[in-house]
Amino acid sequence: MNDLNNNITVIKSMDSKQLIKQEIDTLINNVKDSLSEVKRVAVGEAWKLLQLATASVIQTIEKLGHDISSPEKKELAMEYLNKFYDSVFVVVDIPVVPNFLEPIIHKYVKGFLMILVGASIDALVTTFRNTGVFLKKMNEEV
Repeated sequence: MNDLNNNITVIKSMDSKQLIKQEIDTLINNVKDSLSEVKRVAVGEAWKLLQLATASVIQTIEKLGHDISSPEKKELAMEYLNKFYDSVFVVVDIPVVPNFLEPIIHKYVKGFLMILVGASIDALVTTFRNTGVFLKKMNEEV
């Protein structure tokens, strides 16, 4: 009887933030794996990947975060997109900047792109609601 009790695994349910983190970590790892051979990413390509990641992160948070407020959702999205950027883009190639200066400018490029990401989150959420990707808040409350 004791052997049976020792083999029992207790499964804890995860809250929505843990589920979201798990999904976003999987996304980040998949992108990192697919770009493992790439040493430098052009700034234009980095922006395209960030836009795709932003859409995926927003959809994941909206799908799993029913108990999270809208401001909290945006904060979570920014946190995970910052993590995405730091994990995926080791070196961002800027066409007119000499290679030896790029590491110095990297944090400014990231800052600029994150400002754009913040605005993109608001625009994408509105677009997703208006096009039916997300149900409008009114419909959810009824």
